[in-house]
Amino acid sequence: MANGYAGKILKLNLTTKDVGTIDTAKYEEFGGGVGMGAAIFWDLAVAPGEWDLQDAFDPRNVISLMSGPLAATGVPGGGRTSVCGIAPETFPAPLFHRTSFGGRFATMLKLAGWDGVVIQGRADKPVWINIINDKVTIEDGTRLWGLNTFETQGEITSVVAGRTRFGQEWHQIDDDYTTARPQIVCIGPVGESMTRVASLIHGSGVSARTGGFGGVFGSKNLKAVSVIGTGNIKVADPAGIVDTRLWHTRNFGRGVISAGASCCMPCLNADRKRNSYYGGESMCADEYWYMGPRTGGLGMGGDSGVRMRGADIAIKWGICTWATKFGGAIELPVPDAPALFKGTVPMEPGMGWYIRYLYELGVLGPGKQIDSYPLPMDQWDTLNFREVFCDAIARRIGIGADLSEGILEAAKKWGRLEEDMNSGAFRLPAWGASWHHSLPGVDWAYSYIFMSGDPMWHGFFGLSGGGGFGDASSYTAEELVETMSRKVVPFDGEPLIFSNSWKGEEARKTGIYSPYKAKMLAWARRFAGFYNESMSICEMMLPNFISRSESGIAGPSPELEYRYYKAVTGSSNSLADTIEIGRKIWNMERAIRVVAGRHRDQEKFAPFMHMPGATFPIGGARPVYLDGKWSFEDQNDLYLDRDGVEEFKTNFYKLEGWDVNTGWPTRNTLEDLGMKKVADAMASKGKLGS
Repeated sequence: MANGYAGKILKLNLTTKDVGTIDTAKYEEFGGGVGMGAAIFWDLAVAPGEWDLQDAFDPRNVISLMSGPLAATGVPGGGRTSVCGIAPETFPAPLFHRTSFGGRFATMLKLAGWDGVVIQGRADKPVWINIINDKVTIEDGTRLWGLNTFETQGEITSVVAGRTRFGQEWHQIDDDYTTARPQIVCIGPVGESMTRVASLIHGSGVSARTGGFGGVFGSKNLKAVSVIGTGNIKVADPAGIVDTRLWHTRNFGRGVISAGASCCMPCLNADRKRNSYYGGESMCADEYWYMGPRTGGLGMGGDSGVRMRGADIAIKWGICTWATKFGGAIELPVPDAPALFKGTVPMEPGMGWYIRYLYELGVLGPGKQIDSYPLPMDQWDTLNFREVFCDAIARRIGIGADLSEGILEAAKKWGRLEEDMNSGAFRLPAWGASWHHSLPGVDWAYSYIFMSGDPMWHGFFGLSGGGGFGDASSYTAEELVETMSRKVVPFDGEPLIFSNSWKGEEARKTGIYSPYKAKMLAWARRFAGFYNESMSICEMMLPNFISRSESGIAGPSPELEYRYYKAVTGSSNSLADTIEIGRKIWNMERAIRVVAGRHRDQEKFAPFMHMPGATFPIGGARPVYLDGKWSFEDQNDLYLDRDGVEEFKTNFYKLEGWDVNTGWPTRNTLEDLGMKKVADAMASKGKLGS
């Protein structure tokens, strides 16, 4: 058994009730997390060729909950759980997608002796999975069906661990004792009814929001997965982990921060301070799900207590707070924005915002063209409305039946899809994914069209004049790109990959449509694929490429991530080797999507990305290279040229070794990555690039 791994993966078929194992070593070449999840999905769902991968609710859909080798080793932020499978939320068709959640599930899974859980089939009645070390049972979940996520976890905890108080009372598990509660991931009523906007919820609100995987659990009649373990994980160099953590915190300002019991274990961000299912602070999409123009404003102000009560509503129902937002953390001016919002729209307008928009237009409401029953639209800005909203979706009552299919499917049914996509009312760049820092950081924007949803990677977000590291006088654009160019192995020494020039010939020569920008995106996907999605390091904490320290502006990444990887696994891989594994993972994901129907012609942005107002100027001015000189440029007016994007796609396909006409991986590329069987299978299906 390799260092950092438990050595086996739990495999469950809910149709046949079979409980089996997969040897982790079989998939170790894919790292962990999404890498292993994608490879397992290929072997179990794609290679057999028994279905077309078009229905996320098909019992043959394989959903995996995978840890990475850094979980349960003391590496800060290394305990996320990666989730992947065919996702029902993506539009216009379900696609292979990946998401993740933090908390303590992955850590406990490893302590129970498992690197992941892989689930196939559909139970004939509601069930939950009970993992106690090596003992795994499929339990009757009938009495849990209909409970919210807080109630569900409370009931399961009472069964597995009695009335233990976390961290304070010992209780017996098999022949050992622990003060820990079981760690549980579950669905609420919104997931039970197989909606496309359902999240997986863990603990007090840690969630796998994007993709609609809560609906996949519902389609399998699976209410929850509970795990508790009393084992341990061996690492190659325990002292190396401690030394690396000290190097990080002493040199880059990451001290000890108060964290609640719901935080990841261990955590240096402390972005979740709850100590129980109810109450305390939420974060990000959950915290701002409730907010709207009449609920305290869209900015960071407003009544935080009300925001938290709103978050509790979303969490207990198990609804996706990205897809269904009523507002957002930030609002900014957008040309031709609806008059109600005084020329502004929220950064991430979701389903809640959209139905209010239609209400103000006069097309949605009681007895209107789009009947709003049972939603009390005159109470839209209240917590009560949020409860009714979730209930209508969960029980598919009235307009809730349409909303349960996702807002784009609903708009299509209502005959509004084309109009509202072209007007910019939908700020969904591609595949129905909620807008999230897409521009001017074009690496994030491009990820939308090549993947299947929000990339959720902040790695290059702060590469700007300011960006949280001080104003532009802290460093010059040239200093920034020179520093960054030394980090991006194997493209190191090419500072032009960080140029954000977007106008004229320079945009195609060295800027956002150029071969240089293709390298930036490729490196981001490879690094994120290995370190954030397969080593499962929290992307809200790392990478941190630029930081203040005595040695200058260079942050600890990627050296920090690599040092942790080496200390845990003892691998002889170089940093460049790990980036190459990331390329392998990226191509495995690509192969799955291509077999499911992905083609170059589909990889396009929504219309608003090509119109003024596409940019939400977050993170400061960007570095641009123009007339042989570097400077920072305020890019509040940036939007994408359609022909330029097509040129970029060609550059990116060439770099990745994919067919420029189809976007499909070629045999040479796949075989170079040791994926001959994948190439053979794609060739047999007529999906191999030439």
